[in-house]
Amino acid sequence: TAQMRIADLMIDVCLLGDNEIEAALHGPQCIMVKLLQLALDYPNNDPLLQMSALDQIERLAVNDSKYPMSTKRAEFLLSSDVLRKGLFVLVGVGDEEFKVEEENQEMDPINGGAALRLLTAICRVGVLSMISQSSQISEETWKKFETLLQMFQRAIRNFHPKGELERLSYIHAASSLVASCSIVASSTESSTLAKDILNSMWEDTTVLHEWLSLHSRVSQPKLKSAFLSSLSQVMEPIMWSDDVSIPGPANSTSVSNINPCTRPNDAIVMQLYQALSDANNGRDSTELILVSAKSPFVEERLGAYSLLQAFAMRGLGLRLLLLHEGGGASGGFLEWLLMHELETTIEGKQAKYKIVESMLLCNKEFIRGIVSDKVYNELELWLRRGPTYVRSVPWEMATE
Repeated sequence: TAQMRIADLMIDVCLLGDNEIEAALHGPQCIMVKLLQLALDYPNNDPLLQMSALDQIERLAVNDSKYPMSTKRAEFLLSSDVLRKGLFVLVGVGDEEFKVEEENQEMDPINGGAALRLLTAICRVGVLSMISQSSQISEETWKKFETLLQMFQRAIRNFHPKGELERLSYIHAASSLVASCSIVASSTESSTLAKDILNSMWEDTTVLHEWLSLHSRVSQPKLKSAFLSSLSQVMEPIMWSDDVSIPGPANSTSVSNINPCTRPNDAIVMQLYQALSDANNGRDSTELILVSAKSPFVEERLGAYSLLQAFAMRGLGLRLLLLHEGGGASGGFLEWLLMHELETTIEGKQAKYKIVESMLLCNKEFIRGIVSDKVYNELELWLRRGPTYVRSVPWEMATE
């Protein structure tokens, strides 16, 4: 329709910078307000038009090399009262400030999912703003963002996914919520509200099972990959960035120079790792991940590799991996890692190489005290040779 064409053009302009979005929000025509009315009016006589408007607003959450997130755009997404209220109504939740009528306390059957995706995108903006060195988000905006996280948790509890698409939305929503609360709770001026949300998440067995259970996704490798990747991004939010560089000697920064306020602390990561085990009948988390790392489906393997990479970037996580000897079908971590022939695809070899890169660049001295010199030298050789390195076989053994 003509309205959506105008909205599409307006969003393109807003992505250009702070001055443009300021004009859209406070200009003489208040174009953004009109788009919000289309997206958030409830009840809505044209749900398809509403869905298109929600999709347009979601474009404001983009953050890439072409359209980096600007301060004004982040401020709008994280603190707009009109946007929050409309999304709360669509997902069927409310708070002391925004009351939701009793008859509307269920997620909208048509656009509730779209509203949940937009909330997920806003959480992602919050996380990336926290880890950004150039972010200038105000204290008032952060307080409003914490309130949004509380409502977001209620929305996730009210959401009962049925199809694969809804389950994918649920995975992204739950991981975005936990990632946001983890970083806020790990900051130097930690939030009591964020800690309370995290504690209630660890105690909510229904949400954890829906999010972390692998048993319910046995025949869905792409869904398992999305779930495993979401966990890696919760543990290391730097992996949310399109351009991920592993801290270490090969780069301009080292792991010791990372601001601890930009990543969850070790205690939260270990709680998450334990929650993964609890949601899968108490099975060891490392064993679960290694089983997926040996999957015949490349999508599932790549998801497992990303989670192992994130865990290996932490000294405590790497210790658990290196000391895991297996005993089941998965075998030990080092045994699996050094079996190059298990991975045959280029994408898989590159992802597996990133695990070694994370191990050596983030915790080089730590590794030397755990593994043998032979294993350490082979890992260093792998790091120097690159992703396609394969352990050579002596000529005598090859011809026997």
